[in-house]
Amino acid sequence: MRFSTTALAYLASALLSALAPQMAQAGITAFSGSSCDGDVGLDVPCDGSCHQFDERHSFRVDSGTGTHCVTVFEDPDCPRDGMGFHQAFFEGQTGQCTNVNIGTNVRSFLCAPDDTCLLGPP
Repeated sequence: MRFSTTALAYLASALLSALAPQMAQAGITAFSGSSCDGDVGLDVPCDGSCHQFDERHSFRVDSGTGTHCVTVFEDPDCPRDGMGFHQAFFEGQTGQCTNVNIGTNVRSFLCAPDDTCLLGPP
């Protein structure tokens, strides 16, 4: 099977277009150690959605993706009413390791796609 130069250029352009939005979106990764060491969690999107943080003690937001705000919760479901939970905001997160030692067990978090700290999921 032979491909023309035009067909190859089109396929390469389509592939780059499909991947470009994913490359621009930040992700956040949590770790079991307090210095972004130990067991590594999944790289989840920094889009305001709620994620579990059980057995994790630090996190890192992808570098080079702008400023983000991470909110952590004592409750497992990122409650939005602000009642009966302890929260902490970590502002300006991008690239550096952040230890999450707030004096209580952190069970969930959300990462805002900009520097606006969110209280709970939309």
